[in-house]
Amino acid sequence: MSIQELKKKEREQRRNYIINVAQELFLNEDYDSVSMNSIAKEVGVNKATLYNYFKNKEALFFAVLLRGVKILVKIVKEELEKEATGFEKLTLVGEAHSRFYKEYPGCLELLYASQSNKFDLDNLNSSEEFKEVTKLLKELILITSDSIQSGINDGTIRQDVNPVEAAVLISLIAQSTSNMGCVHMEVLESNRIDRQRFTMDVRGFIHYMLKNNEN
Repeated sequence: MSIQELKKKEREQRRNYIINVAQELFLNEDYDSVSMNSIAKEVGVNKATLYNYFKNKEALFFAVLLRGVKILVKIVKEELEKEATGFEKLTLVGEAHSRFYKEYPGCLELLYASQSNKFDLDNLNSSEEFKEVTKLLKELILITSDSIQSGINDGTIRQDVNPVEAAVLISLIAQSTSNMGCVHMEVLESNRIDRQRFTMDVRGFIHYMLKNNEN
């Protein structure tokens, strides 16, 4: 291995380590509480070194998300390799999200939090990580839309459903349930309903609305 290749490998390893450290901080603390200073301290470098890898905190945050959303897309596509009707494909998309939620705790909440308006798009438009995350999130919505269209075609989903609107609605509901406020959680918990049960029940409501019950 040449010196240039070795340096490239070392830089990639350091970059991955920074992402690992940042991920733990973003998962365990509020986004606004995490600073480049605190990340640099945990990594064991000065802040200037950190900026050699990421231009700002937003870019680093989306580098964390990019790794997560790539895994989620992979899991969704694995589930959809199973032979299924359109309605079953829609169910498999939901099961893929549940699998991701269980195997990578907290990552789904981070992913949906990225779609809030707290981020300065001027700082992100030049970020390749942001562009790739956005592209993959759109792909997930289109995968859901295609599954719904498949169900319309084979008669397992109602014919009067607009697949794109339904897919966007499902994405918005998932985003909201993943980042529920304390008031909503307190109401649920006071009635002995935890987040997992609520998520499954919401998914059941959606499926009931979409399924063609005439078959």
